[in-house]
Amino acid sequence: MLKLEQVEFSYPGHPVLQEITLEIPPKSFLALIGPNGSGKTTLLRLMSKVLRPQQGSIWLGGKPLSQLDARALAKQLAVISSEQHFDFPFLVRDIVAMGRFPHLSRLQRMSAHDWDIVRQALHLTSAEALENRPISQISSGEKQRVLIARAIAQQPSILMLDEPNAHLDINHQIAIFKLLRALNREHGLTIVLVLHDLTAAAAFCETICLLHCGKIVCMGRPEEVITADLIRQTYGAQVEVVPSPLGGFPQVVFGPER
Repeated sequence: MLKLEQVEFSYPGHPVLQEITLEIPPKSFLALIGPNGSGKTTLLRLMSKVLRPQQGSIWLGGKPLSQLDARALAKQLAVISSEQHFDFPFLVRDIVAMGRFPHLSRLQRMSAHDWDIVRQALHLTSAEALENRPISQISSGEKQRVLIARAIAQQPSILMLDEPNAHLDINHQIAIFKLLRALNREHGLTIVLVLHDLTAAAAFCETICLLHCGKIVCMGRPEEVITADLIRQTYGAQVEVVPSPLGGFPQVVFGPER
């Protein structure tokens, strides 16, 4: 579905990504992890055409990403950034309805079918009770569900999220990850996440890609990527990795030195 071949990107005087070759099959659930400055968010922006590679090529659905206009791209791919602000107190249902814009021609009004899709998106994200509330009057966890509902209303094949658990308490984090896993498993949505929480990545994602110094160090199943040796080498952190009692996935543990 999404393929990168020898992709490179630099900011002025600062190389960020080098020789990135990566394939993301349909229905994948992929986490991008790595230390700060390793290029995770930049890679997400390249895959969503916010940035353009200076070397190499990116393909989406067999077509060069560079040849897709904004409307065609939005029909296939939705992105939720880590920081999204609304300057006007739109109602939640109107925020979710914005996901239908790629499917409407200029000045075309929402049809009954479009509103049905909006209601379904609110239902899938358990956000129905919020639909008549201003976006400015709901919590961070509720806002994240609304943004995911808007992405669902967009009807993409791929959903990309940059730190979807940022600023959320543990209960809301679990709820968001469970929602994303359900969208992946039950609705066939390909999901790509940037995550700092290594244990959450191991618990919920099927594939993990570890970046360090702008290159892919390792990509595979959680138990192949999240190991004490690799985390020490790439993050420089003294940690231990143990099987979680909740399912055996790798759990990263750390604490003060004795």
